[in-house]
Amino acid sequence: MRSLFPKGILVSIIVLFLGLVIWYLVQENGPSSPSALGEKIPPYPVWIKGLTLRSYDGNRPEVTIEADEFKVNPRKFFLFNVRPFNEVTLTNARLKIYLYDKAPSKVDLFPFNEGFLPLKKGRKSAEKRMGIITRGVITGLTLEIYRSDKLSLVIKAQKAYIDLKRKKAEMASVSMESMPAKKLIMSRAVIWDNKEKVFKIPGEYIALTPTGRARGKGIKVDLDFVVNSL
Repeated sequence: MRSLFPKGILVSIIVLFLGLVIWYLVQENGPSSPSALGEKIPPYPVWIKGLTLRSYDGNRPEVTIEADEFKVNPRKFFLFNVRPFNEVTLTNARLKIYLYDKAPSKVDLFPFNEGFLPLKKGRKSAEKRMGIITRGVITGLTLEIYRSDKLSLVIKAQKAYIDLKRKKAEMASVSMESMPAKKLIMSRAVIWDNKEKVFKIPGEYIALTPTGRARGKGIKVDLDFVVNSL
């Protein structure tokens, strides 16, 4: 007897039916994806808006970090994003460092170590997603250094690149102001050397004091705002 349906049409109907069955089972039993729930998949392993971090030594504040935005993203080498090498980026960051009787060798102006990363719940899984953090990048930096509870030094930079391995920070378009001495130093480039605990200005700078204005080149400035030549 001749079939009522051509063989090709019958095969197509069977394949379509099986496809519908498989789709239904996946939707019923499979895990709901963020896209299926209408949620946006975050483009970064960690992405926080309105960040505030604080650390204390007993009742005394040690470090405060505030930023409009904090995120971890793949670090670019030339034109390529290379995983698992990532960088921490902060936008409009304000850092407060409190110095008491702490030895200068223990001062860290950019404490972006693992213990200070904003990870509490799900720390292990978040660290795995973060990969290896090699650098910190800050766009819009205000760094305030306090002697006990008195503001001593204010550093502002348009951009800062922190090498977490070498413990150095390269800052661009920088102003450094001593509040007690009422002195201001401005330069296009300043390097914080965490090993020597000084700010290095290899290029030109402008200094403003209550008695006048001066220009120069090649100096280093310590946390007490004592200036020496490089």
